[in-house]
Amino acid sequence: MLRSLFTEAAGRPVRLVAEGHAPRLELRTPAGGSEEDLARAVSDSLREPFRLEEDGAFRIVLLTRAERDAVLLLAGHHIATDALSDALLLRDLLKLYEERVTGVPAELPRLRTDHDELVAREQALLASPRGARLAEQWRELCEGSVAAELPTDRPRGPQQSFSGATCRVTVDREPAQRLTRTARDSGVTPFAVLLGAFQGTVHRTTRQRDFLLGCPVTTRLRPATRDLVGNFVNTVVLRARITPETTFADAARGVDAQLRSAMQGVEYPFAHVARGVGRSPAAGGHRVYGITFNFLTTAGLDAALRPLLDTAHTGTTTTYAGLTLGPFPLPQQEGQLDLGVDVLQGDHGLTVDFRYDDWLFDRDSVARLAAHFLRAVDLATTAPDTPVARARLWGAPRPRTAVTVSAEPAHG
Repeated sequence: MLRSLFTEAAGRPVRLVAEGHAPRLELRTPAGGSEEDLARAVSDSLREPFRLEEDGAFRIVLLTRAERDAVLLLAGHHIATDALSDALLLRDLLKLYEERVTGVPAELPRLRTDHDELVAREQALLASPRGARLAEQWRELCEGSVAAELPTDRPRGPQQSFSGATCRVTVDREPAQRLTRTARDSGVTPFAVLLGAFQGTVHRTTRQRDFLLGCPVTTRLRPATRDLVGNFVNTVVLRARITPETTFADAARGVDAQLRSAMQGVEYPFAHVARGVGRSPAAGGHRVYGITFNFLTTAGLDAALRPLLDTAHTGTTTTYAGLTLGPFPLPQQEGQLDLGVDVLQGDHGLTVDFRYDDWLFDRDSVARLAAHFLRAVDLATTAPDTPVARARLWGAPRPRTAVTVSAEPAHG
């Protein structure tokens, strides 16, 4: 993917592998020396459009403020990368840097497949009887339901704004551990408990009893793809059905069952799901979903990388090959949907980012939604048999979950 360029042929996108192509390291010096000046320069470098035909899908920029003070920006277009791929690139880059410093050859994993093979596998699936069965499975799931639709602060415009901001809440280690215990006792995953609580929050906010949410999941299902860079993310659709008797435990079990079923067909591309049910893939118009819920973890990454990817604790640093390294958080992927909720599991607890379309929603509205979700999580882990319809989410006492809410707009 680092050597790939993207163009069009006969009106369709085409990937070309350019043997002599490689991303260039761009050296820049921010104007001004303050933290605000540096943050602005890094953000501007991130937001530059990708020239996929000329430069490919990656941009690597070193912004140097002083001799021993710099930010390395690794930016990638989702046509060619995902979060885990970015971590793989960073891992290998650090290993190669250490080779330059020490002279000891870096031990990089040998790739056992390539992206062309994955494309061929997907094409074979779409043409197979199994592909037809999966298409019917997804059509039946979506039939008769609609996308979850939060009340907006302003009317929806004729076109998507792609302007957004983020509201972040944090859950400390003890309540996060309680979540793990609740999931274990219920025979479901912590993600199922969280998403069940979020479905309950959406139901109480919208009064919708039957609605669809999107759930980004990995398609790295074979060991051969473990170290391969590419976009290995597909969106599965989950359907919530909330009755007056549905408890938070019921919602979690329902999510867990749907996820297990969805993972059997996760390789079926979502774009084909959307076309199969006659809707647009996501934003605007008659759509499958406008809200996603995602769960990310750094647990499976190299120990040296985890502090760099834990954006909830920006003061954390680590040393590697003579470098002192730390994360430089940047707002990103904001305004792509009405709302995208990302839960990041780190060593210190959970961080939940509510990335929202700030043309549709005010920050206070999203902060209230986040607080209601945290109250729902508190009930789901302390009183899971509470019916969702009767749960006290509004005007309730501060939840026992320790939280910090930051709703300052951070445009990306």
